[in-house]
Amino acid sequence: MYIGKVSTLTGASRKAIRHYEDIGLLPDIERLGSYRIYNEHHIVIIGMIKRAQKLGFKLAEIAPMVIEKHQENRFPLDIAHQAIEKKRDDIKLQIQQAKQLDKALESLKSELTHLFTDNG
Repeated sequence: MYIGKVSTLTGASRKAIRHYEDIGLLPDIERLGSYRIYNEHHIVIIGMIKRAQKLGFKLAEIAPMVIEKHQENRFPLDIAHQAIEKKRDDIKLQIQQAKQLDKALESLKSELTHLFTDNG
């Protein structure tokens, strides 16, 4: 199928799809003259890339999994699990930092109220 249909099916822009190909995330794309011909496997890969990006992964984090999948002809589940756990750890740290910030803001609010409330 042509890039327009792939774009419609996946929600990825044509520019993004071409970029994925340029950086090696979409291997083995056949050509018919100057047209790229995509298959169902490419749709699956693009879908995985889009979902991972929505969950906070950067293309540089996704690339090793996709490249190994292509090279080894199997999905590197161990690498995927490690990347997901690292992302979860990062999010837990961000949550902890946000909670600390929330406490500091509440403390500031309380201090301001105490200092500037008219007591008389």
